[in-house]
Amino acid sequence: MNSKDLYNAIGKVDDDVLEQSEVAKKKIGWLKWGALAACLCLTVGALLWPKGPQVAVKEIGSLEEAAASYGDHLLAERLSAPGVRTTGIRLSYTKGGDASDPAAWDTLSVTGDYNGQDFIMDCNFNGQGKQTSSAEAYAVTQYGDVEVTIYQEESGWSNRKPFLYRAEFTLDNVAYNLSIHSDKPEDIYTYLDLVLGEAEIGGNQSGATLTDVLGFGVCRIEMEEIAPYQYRWHYYVKVDGEDVCVAEQFGYDGPEAWSRDLDGDGVPELICNSTYGDGVESVIVYRNNNGIIEVGNVRKSYYEEKFGWTHVLEGGTFSLPVERYDPEQGVFTATDYYTQGYDDPVTVEFDDGLEPFEFFPFKHLPV
Repeated sequence: MNSKDLYNAIGKVDDDVLEQSEVAKKKIGWLKWGALAACLCLTVGALLWPKGPQVAVKEIGSLEEAAASYGDHLLAERLSAPGVRTTGIRLSYTKGGDASDPAAWDTLSVTGDYNGQDFIMDCNFNGQGKQTSSAEAYAVTQYGDVEVTIYQEESGWSNRKPFLYRAEFTLDNVAYNLSIHSDKPEDIYTYLDLVLGEAEIGGNQSGATLTDVLGFGVCRIEMEEIAPYQYRWHYYVKVDGEDVCVAEQFGYDGPEAWSRDLDGDGVPELICNSTYGDGVESVIVYRNNNGIIEVGNVRKSYYEEKFGWTHVLEGGTFSLPVERYDPEQGVFTATDYYTQGYDDPVTVEFDDGLEPFEFFPFKHLPV
């Protein structure tokens, strides 16, 4: 190869190298711009994409510890009652915040069991707790000023516990969600009674429920309007899969009924404050007498024996006192307007179990 050939060869290589170099530059340029565009997309996406709550999670040693940090009324603390075993207490709070400061709290989740029945209770402090339409509710129950909505869902967990029962309510700006797997709806009320106290029913409502009635468990209340603003409530329980009415009550403002074991036999009686169309206010007590439902009123002779009230008017008619049951004190009251007149009535209290009552077999008045 002479110098001319060598020169030509070198020139050719230079041309090839330069051509490939230009292609490479273009490719690198596009890669750079592509990478930059991708970075811009990620940056814009990060700015526009909604960020989820940035929370940290902490395991809490006890409910007493959580309640002490909260410094206010926290219903979850009642799950530390005898018979309740907690298996996990998890607190989520604002990431970077102070876990001991309730202002940073997001949720508190408590798991455990009560007398062998597993439960989960979620407390949501940010107002974003899960809420379901009340139209889908299994039942709505009132506990004082707290309205509890209960849902029943098929769980598919086991044949023994085919349903998920979930109770939702809000108290002091904390949203509570209490859930259990069970085959019996009364189990969810056991927990609600534990954390909220016994349910109170009020208002002219149908579909309300009362727990542990006459040994049958959950009782459903249905309302019937028998005159303008006057109602009769029918109390239904399940017996061998059938709805059976075991009690009824009259009134104007709403059903007032409580389940109490008055004679200590382990089977609670049902106590109803009733107001009849003629204005007479009377206490009615229902009991389960070995499978036979009986209804009882305070016998007239009891007032004479206990307080010396005869109340026999001219013509032999009997003047009835105003009777009420006080669930907070656990006593019956009777107000006498006859002996000393309406301007100076006399009120007495008594708590003698079933001794004051006279019972008869209950016959349901059909709707």
